[in-house]
Amino acid sequence: MSNLNQSLLSELTTGIVILDSSLRVKFINSSALTILDTTEKSSLKQKIDQIFFEEPESLDSFTEALNQKRSFTKTDAVLNLKRGSKVLCTYIVHPFADEKETGLLLEIINKEASYELIERYRMRTNQQISQDFVRGLAHEIKNPLSGIRGSAQLLKNKLTSLDLQEYTDIIIKQTDRLTALVDNILGPNQKPDFKYQNKLFENVGRGFLSRKDLNDLFKDLENSFVKKLFTKEPNPRINVSKYENGIAVNYATCCSPINGDNIISVMSYGRGLVVHNTICDSLGYYHKDNFYRSNWGNGNLNKDFSTRIEIIIKNQPGALFSITSIFDKHQINIENIRIAERSKKNYTFLIDIKIEDSEKLKFLLAEMKTLSQVEKVKRQSLTY
Repeated sequence: MSNLNQSLLSELTTGIVILDSSLRVKFINSSALTILDTTEKSSLKQKIDQIFFEEPESLDSFTEALNQKRSFTKTDAVLNLKRGSKVLCTYIVHPFADEKETGLLLEIINKEASYELIERYRMRTNQQISQDFVRGLAHEIKNPLSGIRGSAQLLKNKLTSLDLQEYTDIIIKQTDRLTALVDNILGPNQKPDFKYQNKLFENVGRGFLSRKDLNDLFKDLENSFVKKLFTKEPNPRINVSKYENGIAVNYATCCSPINGDNIISVMSYGRGLVVHNTICDSLGYYHKDNFYRSNWGNGNLNKDFSTRIEIIIKNQPGALFSITSIFDKHQINIENIRIAERSKKNYTFLIDIKIEDSEKLKFLLAEMKTLSQVEKVKRQSLTY
């Protein structure tokens, strides 16, 4: 395959895997690496069933497609990946042949990402339908209430008895109460006044503000809090520890930042402020105007952060025990541990842990490197 073709395939968001006549991987692009949760080094020259397993007859279908030069599509396929996870996708198999060789081109479309987008759109649509219904119902309720209140006022003016006027006062008071209740259901008639950062972030994170609302908000508040907060003028960094995690603030899983890392945030619709490590590769996908300077604050956060360690150890008795004993000594909780790769000489483990900050993690990695059984150890993101 020419360098140009490889470069073009590498840029596609669809996963592409090219197999030779023996169903071994000749090429795999970055999208496929992400979907199949693997690396290029561990995938190339491997048979496809060493990367994922679907069902016993799936490999036979690949062989049949190669022999009969027939394409086929498998929708809603659940692929069992070699690291233990599963992924829902649709894949398309295309046989190819030229003067030198034959093989298969495998297209993989991640359905889980598509379903997430569809679900967000469905929720947004349902929310809009509910809002329209409530507004229409409230309008139908308020009109008769206005008529009742007006009639009660006219009746009160014609009554001379104070005892009878008490009844009209009750009617007016109760219609006012119902009108106020309907107004509360409808929400405010004017845009909210965001005097505090967390209110703005929470409303964006909960999806209460549409993109149009945000655009209008930034225009209306050109010289107020929003401009001071988000322009490049010298201003304090955003302290992400002050806001509620999961609503106003979310930690990006692509780089899994922890307390002590140099961080930067991105405003994301439906997620609020998304906090990234400043060396995260994903930052290249965002426009520079979406970046907001951030920090962890000066106080003690009193919380643990999830992170992942990749460690390569020698295939020796007691090697894994030596590693886990270090976690036990420092009272670090292991959330998950699994084998990523294995050979006669080495084992590669992925270990998910909870830890307080980056300084403690650096000390932990440094201590592991002193062990004779350890070949290599490094930090990884949770979606590796």
